[in-house]
Amino acid sequence: MEDRWKNWVWIVFLVWYGVGLVLVSLDWLPPALQWANAVFLYLSGFLAVLYAGMVFKRGMGYWLSAIIIIGTIAAESLGVHYGWIFGSYHYEKDFGIQLFGVPVTIGFAWVMVIFTSMAYFEWMLNGKKTVKNALVYSIATSILAVTMDLIIDPVAYKGRQYWIWEGDGIYYDIPTQNFLGWFYVSIVIQFILYYLLRDTSFPKGWSRRMRWLYGMVVGMFVVTSMVEGLWLAVFVTLTVYGIMLIIRKIWRESYDRA
Repeated sequence: MEDRWKNWVWIVFLVWYGVGLVLVSLDWLPPALQWANAVFLYLSGFLAVLYAGMVFKRGMGYWLSAIIIIGTIAAESLGVHYGWIFGSYHYEKDFGIQLFGVPVTIGFAWVMVIFTSMAYFEWMLNGKKTVKNALVYSIATSILAVTMDLIIDPVAYKGRQYWIWEGDGIYYDIPTQNFLGWFYVSIVIQFILYYLLRDTSFPKGWSRRMRWLYGMVVGMFVVTSMVEGLWLAVFVTLTVYGIMLIIRKIWRESYDRA
């Protein structure tokens, strides 16, 4: 029964995603339905929370998800109020309910980014726990986190104005500090998760879903970028993502042969 309702959540997401993809690709999403974008991220984050609950036993995954949501909202709040970590910016009010000046949606987005990135390199989590392996795992997953932000930020800033940057940078006027902030926040979280997970039996079906979820979220923003004419973001994101998939394939095959 428990697995059945979780599967239904996945089905609801797929339906929501499919309808949203058609509306976005044809540029048919009216202003009155802009709230649907926030629901999309809530659903994505909730699926990642379910995955975390399966990976970390005895409810630990749900507690960790809550900590990540609150912690990343707090980190984002430092940027909103003081310009720390990610740079100086502010959110517009039409991106969902806010906490400390940051939409709660962002916390769910962070959970999604963290656990979908984990699903790409989860085989490393059951190996020998060393600082070197922890760093390699954390760096790889954090590059995936930044890869997703390479497509999210241009759309959210230049395309939809969900948030407004008060500085500038070479990539769509987004401060480089933002991408470094994404990398550092992700690497700290992933480093901690690396040591918290020991001899874990990963749910293969849901691990595959998490990898699909990552690709689908990137795909949705890629389509939106095309509609908005943000072609550099499309090229850069797909190039980096493709390179990471090749590295993962080679790395995984090498690991299986060892």
